[in-house]
Amino acid sequence: MVRLAKYLLAVGVAVLGSIVLPAWPAVPRHATSAAIAIAVIAAIEWLERRIRVQSNATFEELAEAIDEMFWLRSVDGKTIYYMSPGYERITGRSLSLLREDPSDWLRSVHPDDLPRLRQFYKTTDRGSIQYRVVRPDGSVRVVLSSRFPICNAHGVVQRVAGSGRDITESHQLAEQLRQTQKLESLGLLASGIAHDFNNVLAVIGSNSTLLGETTTDPADLELVAEIDQAVQRATALTRQLLVFSRKQVANAIVLDVNVAISETHKMLSRMVGEDIAIETSLDPELEPIRIDPSHLVQIVMNLAVNARDAMSAGGKLTVMTRQLADHRVLLAVADTGCGMCPATVARIFEPFFTTKGPTKGTGLGLSVVHGIVEQAGGRIEVHSEVGVGTTFEITLPTASDPLATSAAAALETKRGAETIMFVDDDIYVRTTAARTLRTKGYTVLEADDGDSALAVLHACGGQVALLVTDVVMPGMDGHALAEQARKSYPKIRVLYSTGYTEDAVLKHGVRREEVAVIDKPFHSHALAAKVREILDAN
Repeated sequence: MVRLAKYLLAVGVAVLGSIVLPAWPAVPRHATSAAIAIAVIAAIEWLERRIRVQSNATFEELAEAIDEMFWLRSVDGKTIYYMSPGYERITGRSLSLLREDPSDWLRSVHPDDLPRLRQFYKTTDRGSIQYRVVRPDGSVRVVLSSRFPICNAHGVVQRVAGSGRDITESHQLAEQLRQTQKLESLGLLASGIAHDFNNVLAVIGSNSTLLGETTTDPADLELVAEIDQAVQRATALTRQLLVFSRKQVANAIVLDVNVAISETHKMLSRMVGEDIAIETSLDPELEPIRIDPSHLVQIVMNLAVNARDAMSAGGKLTVMTRQLADHRVLLAVADTGCGMCPATVARIFEPFFTTKGPTKGTGLGLSVVHGIVEQAGGRIEVHSEVGVGTTFEITLPTASDPLATSAAAALETKRGAETIMFVDDDIYVRTTAARTLRTKGYTVLEADDGDSALAVLHACGGQVALLVTDVVMPGMDGHALAEQARKSYPKIRVLYSTGYTEDAVLKHGVRREEVAVIDKPFHSHALAAKVREILDAN
């Protein structure tokens, strides 16, 4: 632009000289030319200054508007010729300090990343590096920095330019995606083993129940109760593995929260340790709620684990229930631990957020609790103060049919005389379930696959009232077996059992809203109640 201005001025001077000089013959020609030359030089210098000022102003506006930082330094890095204002926004450090000491920026780099960054800046080749900076307020930001060599006409590096941008948010999203993918992989693994694992739990739980019905020894009954609690906890753990890989299907029933908490008291004592005292304050006027029993146990256990970790030096854990006036139940879990600051409380339910070390948690416990409470139609709030403790308050709606619990118990105790076909490829599940149903008065036929089941059905002349079949089996699956059975015996009723995830069940043509399903591991009482419910249905 300066060259263009000089050219235009030169042309203008030539034209002006050709017009003016002949008009003033009394003026010496050399004096007039000198004056014109001086004017031209002054005009060019003014124009150059004007252009330079405008360019600098435009550059400064651009640098101020860009969030990224960019710089120009010497090859050895000892001199920084320019650093944009983005440096202060990203690192939180002052540009004036950087001008006084060109190495000041290194003081913002996370100590673990500093050796790697020093090694990177020893060379001048084009490249990029990701590192962390620690701001004066203690917050950590992730920076992606790029380096560009500036060479002369001979290819020799004269200076080095660079840029850096704050990628903290995108880095966190990428990390959450990686964690999600890990959890999905874990969920797929859990899904693959869930069938066999739940079969084992079903056998343990059913045999434990049968053992409890045949003994009156208090010591034996206590052991049976502990086995049942262990089975429930193992079932809850399996569902927790699956909760982030699929939508968890809630097997909600009407239950008494006080009874559920009382049953988990011993488990809580073992979990939190002897240095933490557990107190319960249960409202005797509490109305029943509708929720998956394993979900309620999971809520209490997850909150208890967080309370335990907050009371490393011991303390008191309080579990309280209260009946509220608006047909809602309050469940509160309070601790006397270290408490949390408002910033932590604001993020406490975020998936993957944790204040624990990398080996002490995944940041999923409270997000799982939050999801369970919302699924049950409830609300959860947290009140915490540093040095005082934390209280989680959960409100849940009461059940509209409070007599459902006693109705379910009546179904379980009701005996039958019908013939039932039980089909499962696991001999232990099949044998245990058949034994349970026979104690209730039923005639039970057994088969380990679909073809064998159809052969038995045809041999007994259609006397089977109910077909109980596993969904996923080698060869003919449970859905195909049920369809074949209904073609020959339209009045036969069907109950599906499964230990797989919802997606796997749907792939085999079974939709829960359309058929009767019982999830493994099922309790013998639950199996007996479900069978009676289906047989008595119109």
